[in-house]
Amino acid sequence: MKIDQEYLKGLLEAFEASNTPTTDIQELEQAGFSYQEDKFIFHLSILADQNFVECEQGHGLGYQKGADGYISWSVVPLRLTAYGHEFLEALRNSEVWDTIKSEFKDASIGTLWRVSKELLEGYSKKKVTSLLGADE
Repeated sequence: MKIDQEYLKGLLEAFEASNTPTTDIQELEQAGFSYQEDKFIFHLSILADQNFVECEQGHGLGYQKGADGYISWSVVPLRLTAYGHEFLEALRNSEVWDTIKSEFKDASIGTLWRVSKELLEGYSKKKVTSLLGADE
């Protein structure tokens, strides 16, 4: 399965939109992300692989897959980590987002993280330089 960048960004935003430090699959479903879809499991898992989201207590994300392929879920508290907040901050920058969508549309999650972070740093440095230069 390929990464759907819009879905990935939306899922991160749904985590952040929680009124509490954690969310769960029921809240995420109310936000439009059905935990019964393979797309959800795939994107949640790759976010966890990069430590962008995690289960607040213990390991795993609250689901088990049986030998027959059946997936059973437990409602466990999930949270957006500091890395997840940084990643979302980078993706929210319009210059970063436009560049990722046009130049890195088939990138892995690791590449998306590195590129978005570097682009945000570059754009931020440029902005700070222009702000400091305006005061001189």
